[in-house]
Amino acid sequence: MDTTKFHEYRDYVIIQLLYDTGMRVGECLNIQMDDIDLTNRAIRLKAENVKNKKERYVFYSQHMSQELKRWIDYKDRYVESDFLFCTKRGNPLRVQYFEKNFRQYGERVGLDVHPHILRHTFAKKCLLAGMDIYTLSKILGHASVTTTEKAYLELTKDDIRKNYLKYSPLTRLKKRW
Repeated sequence: MDTTKFHEYRDYVIIQLLYDTGMRVGECLNIQMDDIDLTNRAIRLKAENVKNKKERYVFYSQHMSQELKRWIDYKDRYVESDFLFCTKRGNPLRVQYFEKNFRQYGERVGLDVHPHILRHTFAKKCLLAGMDIYTLSKILGHASVTTTEKAYLELTKDDIRKNYLKYSPLTRLKKRW
């Protein structure tokens, strides 16, 4: 990505934020500046912008905090907009436009990808790192834990193998000898 171009730098930051928070694309693109709490590294997702119509908060990492501050400084030099992510003219960025850009970035490196892969990867990485399903469900904004289980508990053969090797009773016993 050419981060010297406004739209590619914007998309670069969006991609990182989606990966860091597990938000849906539409939720991310509707963030307004007053939704962001830079001190507590939290973003309010308003009820009208989320799938289940219940306001929630997502949190982001220290690294993402630095990226967001840089982006906000950069954006504010070029455009006036209440939206965190906007076009060069200050209009809200449409989901379809970002999805098209994302697919094109993937094509540049020979991948057929859709932005929802970032949400899926976020969820899978959290589960594999040991996050409980209830917390993950709340972060993702699912109406129930069942939704999260159905969508993200599908482990690949490789995931199962890695977990097996980590918890194999015989392997764990041999480590004590």
